[in-house]
Amino acid sequence: MSGPSRGLRRISILLLAAGLSPAVHALDFADCVQDALRQNPAMLEAHAQAAEAQGAVSSAQGHLLPKLTASFSASQSNNALTVFGMKLSQRRATFNSFGANQFDPNLGAAGLSIAPGNLDHPSGYHNFGTKLQLDIPIWNGGAIRGGIDEATAMLRAAQNGDRAARQKLIFEILQAYDGVVAAQSAIEVAEKSRKAAEAYVKTSRQLLARGVIVKSDLLSAEVHLEEAQLALQHARDQRENALENLAVLIGRAKTDGLEVGAPVMPSFPQGDLQQLQAQALADNAGILALREQLKAARAGITVARAAYMPHINAMANQEWNGTGLGNGAPSYTVGGEVSWAALDFARGGQVDSARAKVQLQLAKLQQAEDHLRVQLGQAWRAAQEASLRVKSRELAVKQAEEAQRLLRLRYDNGVETLTGLLRGQAELDRIRAELVQARYDEAVERAALWLALGKLELSNIVAVTGESMPREGAAG
Repeated sequence: MSGPSRGLRRISILLLAAGLSPAVHALDFADCVQDALRQNPAMLEAHAQAAEAQGAVSSAQGHLLPKLTASFSASQSNNALTVFGMKLSQRRATFNSFGANQFDPNLGAAGLSIAPGNLDHPSGYHNFGTKLQLDIPIWNGGAIRGGIDEATAMLRAAQNGDRAARQKLIFEILQAYDGVVAAQSAIEVAEKSRKAAEAYVKTSRQLLARGVIVKSDLLSAEVHLEEAQLALQHARDQRENALENLAVLIGRAKTDGLEVGAPVMPSFPQGDLQQLQAQALADNAGILALREQLKAARAGITVARAAYMPHINAMANQEWNGTGLGNGAPSYTVGGEVSWAALDFARGGQVDSARAKVQLQLAKLQQAEDHLRVQLGQAWRAAQEASLRVKSRELAVKQAEEAQRLLRLRYDNGVETLTGLLRGQAELDRIRAELVQARYDEAVERAALWLALGKLELSNIVAVTGESMPREGAAG
């Protein structure tokens, strides 16, 4: 492939994925973030997890409080023991319930061996029972308090997870949003290339008519123009792809009529690398979530150990039993219970499992902290390098524009070939495209640095008017 063709092809490589959604006005970065936070599935999932964890805390705290249960029962039986119990609970038992009417004192001791029919073979009997029971936990070996601590730690972990999801989403929105801006910039680069190619074709036709160049030079210029037009169409397609990507992130179904506002650029965090690493370990939401999960695992040991402790509980109930709904006889019961599992071979395994979970969480936390230090160092160096690359490419664009201007003058004066002119134009197109990429990379690398710090928020991202777009230079 010729030099001009390679230069034009490289322009399309710089187009970045991102996509917008329906509206009749340009969306700025804050609009995109707010839309995404309201309806992006990742955020909805994070909110649901936090809500679930909050429910678990409420459930665990509820075990500290008494539990009141109301019940109603209706039953009928001819079981001798059940019927007798029903009559007693209804306070309706009589001597005849024991078969006293069958006892004949004239038989003397022999009468005692007669089976009482009313007691042994009762007819069907029914009971309607209403019961209120209050169960009062007093101490259960620390299981309840440990469960509360475990659930509370998991809630804080979920809340930090929600914050981490928010920052990750902001990072993805920035990639997509500035990706659309970069795609638009690449279209502008391709437009410049096309206009320059059209000018070369026009000039070549004039020179061919005067016999200054040969027909193969005109054909080269025409091929260059076709490639420039193809690159421009590819750039436009890439912009549509970018808009569709952003649209998905912010929950829009279509991209028709949508544009993005000013490009954005995160600021560069203050402090040296060691200071930033210390801040990240203190503030990164992912690390904080893992620390809370470690606290939850330690609380799980307390819950498991509760199986070795005595459990003390109290209860009180009030009952009404009768043959109808309105004639129940009242009764109450109050009591307390102390229970202690003196021998239980399963509980040892539960404690061992809880301890192993703590070790697992410790390992995960250590691994995450080590990874964060490395990640932050890489992000810090990449962000600095990206800023230097932008400055380098800006100077390179100026130099290439001036070089191409001189080539054009030399070509017009007949001391430069069309091949050299097209090669210079391809180099200018390549450098302009690299500047588009460099500015996009700078924004993304800085955002990645803030994300690693755990402080990627809208307050650290500012709109830049015109600075993210290739500067206008001399026409190629």
